[in-house]
Amino acid sequence: MEQADLIWSQYQKGLSYIRSTGLDDEWIECEKFWEGEQWAKATNRTRSLPRPVVNVCSMIADNKKSGILSEKIKIIYRPDEMFGDMLERANHGANIFTKFCENVQQELEQENLDDEAVENLVKLGTAIYHYYWDNDVSGGMTTPYLGGMRGEILHPKNVIVSNFREKDIQKQKYIIIASVESLSSVKELAKKNGVKNYDQIKADNEIDDEATKVLETCTVLTRYTRKNNKVVWSKSTQNVMIQEPTYWEPGLNEVKLDEEDYKNDGSEIKEPDKAEQKGIFNRKQLYPIELQSYKNRKDCIYGIGEVKQCISNNKAINFNLAMMLLSVQQTAWPKIIQKAGALARQVITNAPGEIITDNSKTQGWGIQYLNTPAFNAQALTLTDNILNLTRSTTGATEVVTGEVLGANMAASAIIALQNQAKKPIETAQKKFFRSHIRIGRIIEQFFKCYYTDDRLFSYEEDQQTYTSQMNGSNYSDIDFSTNIEVGARGVFSESLIISLLDQLLQQQAIDVDDYIELYPDSIMTFKETLKKMRAKKLEVQQMQELLMNQQMLNQPQMQQPIENVAQPV
Repeated sequence: MEQADLIWSQYQKGLSYIRSTGLDDEWIECEKFWEGEQWAKATNRTRSLPRPVVNVCSMIADNKKSGILSEKIKIIYRPDEMFGDMLERANHGANIFTKFCENVQQELEQENLDDEAVENLVKLGTAIYHYYWDNDVSGGMTTPYLGGMRGEILHPKNVIVSNFREKDIQKQKYIIIASVESLSSVKELAKKNGVKNYDQIKADNEIDDEATKVLETCTVLTRYTRKNNKVVWSKSTQNVMIQEPTYWEPGLNEVKLDEEDYKNDGSEIKEPDKAEQKGIFNRKQLYPIELQSYKNRKDCIYGIGEVKQCISNNKAINFNLAMMLLSVQQTAWPKIIQKAGALARQVITNAPGEIITDNSKTQGWGIQYLNTPAFNAQALTLTDNILNLTRSTTGATEVVTGEVLGANMAASAIIALQNQAKKPIETAQKKFFRSHIRIGRIIEQFFKCYYTDDRLFSYEEDQQTYTSQMNGSNYSDIDFSTNIEVGARGVFSESLIISLLDQLLQQQAIDVDDYIELYPDSIMTFKETLKKMRAKKLEVQQMQELLMNQQMLNQPQMQQPIENVAQPV
């Protein structure tokens, strides 16, 4: 079997599993409810039914997302069991990696990736990071460079693994990422890589997307596998390999394998002799992919999101509200009963001050309103109960969402409420932190394999700006342990800091300069300007005091008046 055909067959088997288990339909429904599309299409029987949308799913999921992202994460590298002369070099490398990691995360906009990932996490139950090397990135003034690390968030339906029951993404035999690209760009890439039969690449609509139906697009499969501890990847379409299998090598960047790469089923890759001569990276390389699940699904790598668990309750709330609205709609204008001939062809228009004549010849009434049934208050009570139970069971109560926080609450009370609010999302947040530890290891791998060009970068430390060089290949023989440093972030965290600083200032435990220095930078954006202004005023004040002291010293001493002078006898 040809390589492209083999990869396409593996991709189709993965899609069959996703469809057979109903995951594809589940994800579509979760996305619709997240976006507020919570009613089926109207039919002739339901055309007059109101369709209110109280988006409980989005409210709860947004609250969980905000809670998970409430802490700021910093990746820190430390030497792993180094002794003697190598310890100094390892410490220096760990410091370089830590500082450079901050620059790289800013370049690839890691916070935006985290935001999108956590949204997928609470909405679909699974967040998938994918990091890659982009050769189109360039920069540098004094020392130009080419290439940079970039990242993206993948939809679970576009990621196929060899074993869907294995929850650890790094233990997969292979991983296939499906993407939709324009036909012209795919052919251009194949031509650039020396593919002779690139004209055989055809457009397809394999991935159902409204945007792709009017364009000439092609499904591209990026396949990752591992051989002899090295990650190997390739790109292919349905019938053409557009990039031959390639692997990472510290100091050599990307190295293409020989032509006979696959054995039998394509899961094994032959070891090229030339790579053995140049030195093999013997440590097990990681796939540049991180997968995190929100709640574990039994015997499946994909997780369960917050939205899925709220859909049924959200449907009940919307339906109850719709029936109440329909009841009001049908009974807002009362029905009129008339005996035969009582109206005498009069037309009731409900105009203000309208007079209707009762033309009935019988005693009693001839025209009257039909008594409408009283509104059932149990429907409203039931709706409130469903909403409150949903918020309680999902951990999105008023305390959690901050609805009970007052402007004049003490800092200790706010801290207590915040700690209580974190309990329902504590498990998900810890998973998110552990995921970033694994992301730090993937970034370290890119440092050692790609950032080997003595790239200049700057960083700030102790209010000073420093410049250093990055060459990850210098530390390819050193193992680093990856840790994270978690810091407070968010409006409530900053309010606690300000409240505590106010108390310390009132108690004279700190002075005004300490107060300004410790005040959150995100709120006091003019901190540096204010510090300079205070320093200038202090300097002027000191000069004035010095001049006054000098004037006092230069003044002549006045003779004191003599009192109680003795009179002559």
